[in-house]
Amino acid sequence: MKKLMLLLTFTVVGFMLIANASAKTIVTDGLVSYWTFDRTNIHDRTVEDVWGENDATIVGNPKIAGGYLKQGLELDGVGDYVSLPNVGNFGSRIGPYTFEAWFKTSYKKRWSAIYKVNEWPCRINNSGYGILINAAWARGVADHILETKEDSIMIERNEKTGGGCAGGSSVRELAISDGVWHHIVYTTRKPTQEELAKLRHLHGKENCLTSYVYIDNEPFWWSVSCTSSNDIRPYTQPIFLGAVNHNGKASGFFQGVFDEVRIYDRALTHEEVIRNYESGIGLSVEPIQKLSTVWGALKAKR
Repeated sequence: MKKLMLLLTFTVVGFMLIANASAKTIVTDGLVSYWTFDRTNIHDRTVEDVWGENDATIVGNPKIAGGYLKQGLELDGVGDYVSLPNVGNFGSRIGPYTFEAWFKTSYKKRWSAIYKVNEWPCRINNSGYGILINAAWARGVADHILETKEDSIMIERNEKTGGGCAGGSSVRELAISDGVWHHIVYTTRKPTQEELAKLRHLHGKENCLTSYVYIDNEPFWWSVSCTSSNDIRPYTQPIFLGAVNHNGKASGFFQGVFDEVRIYDRALTHEEVIRNYESGIGLSVEPIQKLSTVWGALKAKR
């Protein structure tokens, strides 16, 4: 009987080790914050940061729903969003960073925000930084007014300077409001000399940043933006996941589900983006917990 129990133990342990080895954990180098949106990590209106100490706050009445991994948070598109603290380089916009999330939506009757921050002086003309879907600038209008453009993504990248707001925005077509899960990664870092050489019109500029956006494991957009100002100032407002933070007022609410939101204080490489995209276990805590449970159950039966 003891031999049978020992054989069973080795079989179970071996199976768990093989299963855990075949799945990929996420990259943790440079990881600052990680919100899983799993039911066990949401307490009342607080979303636990399972890696750092930057818990997020739920606003409105979102629901816990089926996520890409385990559970996610479903926003109603009316007044729901998650207020993320001003986290690392991503919050300040000074220094390299990576924003990463899984999301699902089928709504495209109007534009909405993955996130966006408008803050003085970059709130003038609706400027700021963030990612909007089904959005474009209205044509023939002097001020920057957003209008709905189905199946598009807008990337905004404006820096606060002592002399005003420097940067711009880009709109690319992509049918992303299709009711299936999508993985988005936005990275920012210092450009390489090779990248700068390709853009001769940037000669003489300073404070350049290279930004990449990956959608579902593939490079979707990249840009080098520069400002001659040496007075780059940090953003201070929190990030509203699923809404625009227009100097503290929320708008442009997202309707759909978010899951597995992560912030890094560096730009992930394409290989690391692939690794996170293919990861099906996140931080891989659960297999260890399950192994302890198995050992306890086997000892109890002895």
